[in-house]
Amino acid sequence: MTEMAKTETTAATAAMTAEGEKFRDRVLALAGDEVKTCIQCGTCSASCPTASLMNVPIRKLIKLVLEGEKEAALSSRSIWLCTSCLLCTVRCPRNIRPMAVVAALKTIYEEEEEGLKCKDSVFEGIFARQIRDYGRISEFLLSAEYMIRSPSSAAQIMAFGAELVPKGKIELSFEAARGERIEGTEEVRRIFELLGDEERAKAEKVEAAEAGETEKASEAEETKEAPK
Repeated sequence: MTEMAKTETTAATAAMTAEGEKFRDRVLALAGDEVKTCIQCGTCSASCPTASLMNVPIRKLIKLVLEGEKEAALSSRSIWLCTSCLLCTVRCPRNIRPMAVVAALKTIYEEEEEGLKCKDSVFEGIFARQIRDYGRISEFLLSAEYMIRSPSSAAQIMAFGAELVPKGKIELSFEAARGERIEGTEEVRRIFELLGDEERAKAEKVEAAEAGETEKASEAEETKEAPK
């Protein structure tokens, strides 16, 4: 890292708010402490197949995390465009897992007490639920529910439908409307359950660590206030 980069990082850290620091530490707990060694080389962004669609490149997303810029990082649609191809992780010269940073941001976004929502996360939720319940995607049901949950997208979806239905790309049969299941959906459900258990375990680990830090801070404050 150059001297200029070190100076910028030091200045950003010094100006970081308590909320920003907590946000950064939460991401690092989920994605790995090695994220702090990022040199902003841009290899992750150059490797990303969906980089052209992102409003914030992966490289800058990591920078926002390290600077504690919670609102800027979580409001980026880039975190919902990651395809989990792992090219960024394979090619990173610092052995950082940029995809894990994106996954951590998704987790934090969905855990926010304010109930933050964006059209991309809504679509992702509907998509995942159909895979869990049916083992496949029904374009008809997916489009219908998404229009209900995100009315502003109705015109665009109907335009796509008008183009794709005549070509046989979207089924309008009874089976498609009810959501036909594939064989082995029980195994798919178990996969979702295991993934859910893993996320809960990560969350519990972070909560325990945060509780430990709070306890240490309280002890330090009591020691400071104790009469000498």
